[in-house]
Amino acid sequence: MIRGQHWMYSIGLLTLPGLYAFFALQAGEPAVGIKEMIYGIPYVVAGLIFALVRMRQSAIVVAVFWILHGLYDLMHSQLITNVGVPDWYPVFCFSVDVVIGTYLLWLSRRIPNANLHQT
Repeated sequence: MIRGQHWMYSIGLLTLPGLYAFFALQAGEPAVGIKEMIYGIPYVVAGLIFALVRMRQSAIVVAVFWILHGLYDLMHSQLITNVGVPDWYPVFCFSVDVVIGTYLLWLSRRIPNANLHQT
């Protein structure tokens, strides 16, 4: 098991919509950046809740959000036209998200109550 603060996986969810918004801003598309953040609200809310609240099964729920974001990455171009997103990024982000989500599912079986606040 990787030592450290497990709640950091929850905080990581906060960064996911920001990356796509950053790409939009870099491309001079602030309206697209706002749309990216609106689509990202569930990840921001989940990230905040699970980073701050001790909760049974939080590792499983956070894992599901990481995997859902991976699926969002694959569907991103069908949902939003964001010319700032590099062609390689959605597949790369999908891969990272699924690895993190899968690791959290594995981790959830090894920590008490699958609570990310346990160390």
